[in-house]
Amino acid sequence: MLSYFIRQSRLFHQFPHPELALRLYLQCAESANDCDLEPVAYDFFTKAFILYEEEVADSKAQVTAIHLIIGALQRMNYSAKLLKKPDQCRAVYTCSHLFWVNEKDGIKDGERALLCLKRALRIANAAQQMANAINGTSGPVTLFVEILNKYLYFLEKGNPQITSAAIQGLVELITDEMKSDSTPDPASDAFFASTIRYIQFQKQKGGVMGEKFGPIKM
Repeated sequence: MLSYFIRQSRLFHQFPHPELALRLYLQCAESANDCDLEPVAYDFFTKAFILYEEEVADSKAQVTAIHLIIGALQRMNYSAKLLKKPDQCRAVYTCSHLFWVNEKDGIKDGERALLCLKRALRIANAAQQMANAINGTSGPVTLFVEILNKYLYFLEKGNPQITSAAIQGLVELITDEMKSDSTPDPASDAFFASTIRYIQFQKQKGGVMGEKFGPIKM
């Protein structure tokens, strides 16, 4: 049975259509779950998320993919522990796009999008505390920076629930975490520095974007 799942996983990499491959990954994850193969189910879900992030580019296809992933998770025996904290965080903040689709007659539920971001932030905090308990130091701030970028995205798109004060608080949180980390992560530091440069660029643009980003202090 295990060899069957391995062969299927290799076959999916050859598919020219990522949406179909994602569906097949999820189907295999559910089958592995039914066979009590938790590590295999986790592996297929990980592949599905990677495929979603790297290959599914069309916005409508992304919404469909997220619905499929959520539905599959709800049918899993291991869904509560299937994803590691970083994966949980990324799955939750990605779900925010389900509630703010910037297309004609699209969904615009700013409050529910914000709730997804807040929940993702709580998970990121839990991951940070876990890293501190295990290693004695705070982990990389990458998750916080990823969430910050989602806040900036929704600020740009006009979600009224996303305020400059919330973004300011998140910037300060990341700065404090970086100061307390005795083993800095160069990739996380560069990611945050790039995000700060983007905020400064938007502040200097003037116009509508300048007004939105103006209150954020660096």
